[in-house]
Amino acid sequence: MSRDELEETILETLADEGPSYVVDLAAVIDEHPVAVDHACERLHDEDATRSIGCRRYDITAAGYRRLDDVRPATGGSDGRAGTERRT
Repeated sequence: MSRDELEETILETLADEGPSYVVDLAAVIDEHPVAVDHACERLHDEDATRSIGCRRYDITAAGYRRLDDVRPATGGSDGRAGTERRT
């Protein structure tokens, strides 16, 4: 798995499963814990994740934006309204 693929997979896993320890992320995505730890540190340096102690990470708003940037656009609705009603 490339560096970018690993980081994207980590962000997707955090988005789906919530805060996780590095060792748990490594088990879920079937990667070596050291590689996952380094990727989490890079993502933290980029503000895509936040450390919540003891090698446990959570995705941030910047991480969600990064996922949105790499995910292919779909023709279907994403559930968000296109306009807002003013009252």
